[in-house]
Amino acid sequence: MKRLQKLFYKSCFIIFMLSYASFCSAQTKVDLTIDKKLKEWNTHCDKLKGIPTGIENYPELIKAAKIGLKITPSNNYFYKSVFNFHLAGGYESTYKIDSAIHYYEISKKYAEKAKSNSRIVFALRRLAGLYDNKQMSDLGNEARNELIAIAKIDKDEEIQVGANIVLGEYYFNAGMWEKALESYLVYIKYLKLDYARTKNSASRSNIGVGYLAIGEIYQNLNRPSESLSYFKESTGYLDNYQEGLETAYKDLITSYIALKKLDSGLYYYDKLHKSVSKSKDITILIDGQIELGKYYLGLNKLNQASKFLYEAEKNVDLSKEKEDLYNVKMALGDLMLKQGKNAQAIEYYKIALPLALYFKNKASIASLYYNFAQAERNLNLTNDAYNHVLQYAKYTDSLKTESISKNIIEMEARFQNGIKQQQIGVLNNENAIKNIQLQQEKRTRWLLIGVSILSFLALVLIYLNVRNKQKANLLLNQKNSELDFINAKLNESNQTKTKLFSIISHDLRSPVSQLFTFLKLQQQNSASISEDEKKLHQQALMNSSTNLLETMEDLLLWSKSQMENFELDIYDVDIQQVFDHASNVMSNQAEAKQLEIKIERFEFEYLKTDENLLTIILRNLMQNAINHSYSNGEVYLTAGLDPNNQKFISVINAGDEIPPSIIKDLMNNVNVKSKSSGYGLLIVKELAQKLNAELHIESNSKTTTASVLFR
Repeated sequence: MKRLQKLFYKSCFIIFMLSYASFCSAQTKVDLTIDKKLKEWNTHCDKLKGIPTGIENYPELIKAAKIGLKITPSNNYFYKSVFNFHLAGGYESTYKIDSAIHYYEISKKYAEKAKSNSRIVFALRRLAGLYDNKQMSDLGNEARNELIAIAKIDKDEEIQVGANIVLGEYYFNAGMWEKALESYLVYIKYLKLDYARTKNSASRSNIGVGYLAIGEIYQNLNRPSESLSYFKESTGYLDNYQEGLETAYKDLITSYIALKKLDSGLYYYDKLHKSVSKSKDITILIDGQIELGKYYLGLNKLNQASKFLYEAEKNVDLSKEKEDLYNVKMALGDLMLKQGKNAQAIEYYKIALPLALYFKNKASIASLYYNFAQAERNLNLTNDAYNHVLQYAKYTDSLKTESISKNIIEMEARFQNGIKQQQIGVLNNENAIKNIQLQQEKRTRWLLIGVSILSFLALVLIYLNVRNKQKANLLLNQKNSELDFINAKLNESNQTKTKLFSIISHDLRSPVSQLFTFLKLQQQNSASISEDEKKLHQQALMNSSTNLLETMEDLLLWSKSQMENFELDIYDVDIQQVFDHASNVMSNQAEAKQLEIKIERFEFEYLKTDENLLTIILRNLMQNAINHSYSNGEVYLTAGLDPNNQKFISVINAGDEIPPSIIKDLMNNVNVKSKSSGYGLLIVKELAQKLNAELHIESNSKTTTASVLFR
């Protein structure tokens, strides 16, 4: 029906082009120069609409219509109506519906001032359809009623044609087939009268368009034989209207396929293909390809279906029409599903879904969700399939509700028709029988209406109850998730704060203690200390201060590592240089216990890592080793390769054996006492993880070895 609406839309302008000259000639005291200019500019706007060339340029039409409004005198209401109508048409074709409605309404107001019923009808016709699309049914009905009122007064063929087009489209979209058929027959009747009188080629073409509409009515009633006869009839009137003729070819394909006459369907497909190669209207060819593809798909002839559907997919890139894209992707998804290519089917359905939602065709959306679920079930995507089944059920329920409402309307209509027929028969019977029958029919009618209303209200209440529960559960889950997230952040913040205090206690205790000791010694014994000893003390103070500064920098670096946006600085680090630097920093603490730091062996020279974090790790390990070493001993630094050829660094010291349970507690920050160095190992463990490494501690009666293994 969408393509027919487009044909009717163009036909209005063609009829108007051929009739508005008579209106202009009737005007008095008109500036002929301005009038000629306005006529020429109106013709230019019509060309931008594709009349009669078929080449459309709606962005340029909007610009041209605005220029037309500027050059139209303020008192020329007729052309004010015309160019506002062009402007509205440009916005409608570029999907700016609110703007289109606004300018159609302005066009109608100027048409009323110009007292041009034909211009009023043109504006009302577009407004009725757009109001319905925007679900403004009251305004839509008001526009149609106004059209009917004009048609009752003004019997001009042009008015009758315009009014019955609107009514036919409305009844067609509402599924009221009998009334739609009646309106289109009236439409054809007046066009034939006009053609007999004027031999107007536009009227002849529009007769063909009317027959196409009647054919589509029978097509929707699943009566392909009747639809076929009307489609054939239309071709005799559309020989000078290529776009209409191509629509007829496509409809003939559909009818012949419904009648299982594939050869005839392919014959008209060839005619359509040849015609489109000239007109370049690829959209109608896509429709024909999809029809044939779906037909072969229904017969499980997948190779033939693939041929037409893949060709349609190529053409969609040229047409850029949303409806074409939806139909092609949906059909290709069905093809993939039948071929067992479930993942590819899902990809096609993902493209089709937002388009189906855009067009708000509930039957198509329900079918799409059902096919989605089938493909996902085949791939064992149980959760996704379940969710799509729920969506399918939701739209199916909605369709059933609408079907019930529609059936109620149809039942009431049939019931009322039955009453009228009975009344005609009752006129020949006795008055007593007539009264009894009427009373029975009234009771039955009210009973049906009452039951229908109660059923509908029950469905509405159930739906509202389910929807409110779903909303409440969704809100509760959302609030719980937010609360869990806040709690997690709070716990993380508390843990970081605890670690910070522990690190300050652990890492700053020794450097500050040494610095304090050297200062106190120099203060108390300044007179008895020689110049050489002072120099030694000053050097020791300098070393302690340096150690303290570096420890503070380590603390700052660790704090940064706890931030979310912290990034590592990875490059090839010289291990010898790192060992030497760490040995110098820890030398004062080692000398305090009369320990010697020895670099034992190197099995690799460079390690790709972050030097700052590696230095902190090594310094903490050395500090723990010094704290837990026997006096007058050695602390060994090694860099080696394990049996799996993975690099590691180790710090080895001789001290008391650490039981495995204590090592486990230290590594996991369990029951660490205030004076313990357990947080140092926890820091090492965290920083090692950031370097994609692991901390290992082994202890026996002779030595304790702390190693960092790099993966």
